[in-house]
Amino acid sequence: MITTERIRRLASLPPRVLLEKIANRLRREFSARWVRYRDARSATYTSGNTPSRAGLCSYVERIDTERLAARADSIRAVSRLYLDHRFDLLGSGWVRVVHGMPCRGVEGHRYSSGEEVHADPEGRWLALLVSPRNLAETQSRWRLVDPDYTPIDWQLDFKSGYRWNEKTWRGDIAYGHKPGVDVKVPWELARMQHLPQLAWAYALAAEGQVGFARPEVYWREFRNQVHDFTATNPPRFGVNWVCTMDVAIRAANWLLAYDLFRAAGVRFDEPFERVFCRAIHEHGLHIVNNLEWSDTLRGNHYLSDIAGLAFVAAYLPSDRQTDAWLALAVRQLVDEVGSQFTPDGASFEASTAYHRLSAEMVAFATSLILGLGAEKRAALAEYDHRLIKKMPRLEPAPLPSYLLSDGSGESPFPASYFERLERMAEFTVHVTKSNGQIHQVGDNDSGRFFKLQPAWNKMTVAEAKTRFNNLSVAAPASQEHPPTCAHGARTMRRKTPKDCDVPDFDAYWSEDHLDHRSVVAAINGLFGRSDLAEFSGGDRIETELIRQLSGDRTLGSYLAEGEVPDAARATVRGPAGWSTIISRIESDPDMRRHDHQIDLSGSDLLAGARCYCYADFGLFIIRSARLYLAVRCGPVGQLGNGGHAHNDQLSVELQVDGNDLIVDPGTYLYTADAGQRNSYRSVQAHFTPRCADGREPGSLDLGLFRLADRADAECLLFEPYHFVGRHFGFSRPVYRVVKLTSQAVRISDYADRRLRLEPPPEIGRASVPVSPLPLSPGYGIRAADATMIPLDSQECPRNFHSTLRQGAERKAC
Repeated sequence: MITTERIRRLASLPPRVLLEKIANRLRREFSARWVRYRDARSATYTSGNTPSRAGLCSYVERIDTERLAARADSIRAVSRLYLDHRFDLLGSGWVRVVHGMPCRGVEGHRYSSGEEVHADPEGRWLALLVSPRNLAETQSRWRLVDPDYTPIDWQLDFKSGYRWNEKTWRGDIAYGHKPGVDVKVPWELARMQHLPQLAWAYALAAEGQVGFARPEVYWREFRNQVHDFTATNPPRFGVNWVCTMDVAIRAANWLLAYDLFRAAGVRFDEPFERVFCRAIHEHGLHIVNNLEWSDTLRGNHYLSDIAGLAFVAAYLPSDRQTDAWLALAVRQLVDEVGSQFTPDGASFEASTAYHRLSAEMVAFATSLILGLGAEKRAALAEYDHRLIKKMPRLEPAPLPSYLLSDGSGESPFPASYFERLERMAEFTVHVTKSNGQIHQVGDNDSGRFFKLQPAWNKMTVAEAKTRFNNLSVAAPASQEHPPTCAHGARTMRRKTPKDCDVPDFDAYWSEDHLDHRSVVAAINGLFGRSDLAEFSGGDRIETELIRQLSGDRTLGSYLAEGEVPDAARATVRGPAGWSTIISRIESDPDMRRHDHQIDLSGSDLLAGARCYCYADFGLFIIRSARLYLAVRCGPVGQLGNGGHAHNDQLSVELQVDGNDLIVDPGTYLYTADAGQRNSYRSVQAHFTPRCADGREPGSLDLGLFRLADRADAECLLFEPYHFVGRHFGFSRPVYRVVKLTSQAVRISDYADRRLRLEPPPEIGRASVPVSPLPLSPGYGIRAADATMIPLDSQECPRNFHSTLRQGAERKAC
């Protein structure tokens, strides 16, 4: 969309740059029109003689069922739900996704989901869904599905009920155009990140674990779902080919789940192997031809394209084309880690949730590349760069090579790359509070690359209804067909979609999206640090899988024995000290001060306290056994675009003794509700200086994924137990001063009296107004009120603060 801001930015460019941008835009539009014309007149599936028919490589050698057995209850329960095609995604609750299902609705908006389908084994039902040119191949693939299988509706936003069309070419798909409709819902389902759980269930069932179905049930369900998707989603048609990011994540999850099944002893039938290889090749072609690359700004979307392409190229057999894909993925991965992660290891997206997503991509893609076989490694020195026709260009062979710190050979990754990867894990440790949940900064869309060991919270249905208001949103009474919804293994129909005939005492499994231990466990699979292992909970599936993918490598740490991370040593000290800065602020006769003191009883808050300075990200943390306090002050991310940033400059997050006293409310929704999107981005949603006239320090009118850095926030001083920061978002400087003592937190805001700052809300231990909005601990999820309701995870370690790096406690690398 052309906005005034975009016109202004284009007008500011030099004529030569502007003409180049216009030419590139015209080339892209011409290319898209040509592809659309071609796809309307021919089948979009690849031919049967693709090079992928030779078979796929394998990187997983074994499945550690002892680790799985410790989590057998959750694997048993959720795999049973997945077998019944029930999914809990983006705040939907456990819903069975089928054609013609009625849906609950979102924020009062509810749509008809279309007609039920009767899927015959020959695939005649598909004639009404897919384009005529693709029908023959579609029906051929559907005939491979088991006769008793019920198809999933992959085009449906199963929260609002809106449905896209399989016959619509990808470039013609509209989204963000209707209230309550969320394109992320079918995209999230079609990532198929539940498939590894079926592989775990198979492995446990094959060992005779009680309560599981017959082992073959799980691999057949994996096989059927892949056939279902490839048959009903021809390449470049329908909603699930719009975003390359989701295509890449889907391909990676298919490949990893497939490898896990094979490692557990499954041998798939030849027709499935043939179709599966073709489908992977089709995904690779789509990714490389639709990379979300830009010469000015690339973010997690492009990073996921590269990580997914790495998986596709690593698993497909070597040929000239796949070797070029692999070389491109490796080269771009090195470049993007250098540009998308700051030197202190944090994501440049200005979001702690997107940090996990991006770090997961880097960890798994890196380990896979380290574990490449001899033929694949040789390809990195002999590829034909001319086969990459689009931007970014691939440089001629060979790729640079560097010695590994463990002496096991060479890799395409320099030492600085591994150091930054290690720092990614440290950042997650430092932003995790004592209850095991991260401090939300910026957007949180619950995005993941893999979900190998989700942090499940087991509760009753009654507790889930009490905790989350997104599970009981009332729909209009005019709905004629009630939905089928499930909170457990049993389900019945009722008259309205807000209720389920499931007893309140039945089990409900809720994923804790704020538990990010998994990414630390994954990264630590390459480094073997004892402190990171203790933090992530010991024997983790992610750690073991990373070791296998990488060929059982253990790399040396960038830290010397007994040394603490750089973030724990860094401080911010300007030319003036604490007393001088405060004196200068208070000596200004136009300055007005608002004080807020939070008195806290008990032992010394600062006993064993340590400061963590992430100036590049814009987060300054003080934590001890009792305390987590952080101040947000810094860049809006994405090189100033601020696509995932909020108006949270100088905001404070405070947790004491595991209780959240001040907490960021999260994100809730994106395009499904622009009003809710902006309310959660707004300054009013954060514990930060606010003007009485309601103005925003950064404009929310530039689009849902842009927030210009008008505030220009700056940390003036950060040292043990003191913070001073400033921003200019209200046109005049605003200062926030935070000072800690053994029994209190004192927050003082200074601003020109003409700004008329609102006094901060009262904070108390009994009644905790943690946020003016209901807490959103994950995308599409809202707590039942504005107070954080702690989740009692079965797998949550009790003493997170004790796992912070303490010198010699670390295992020597």
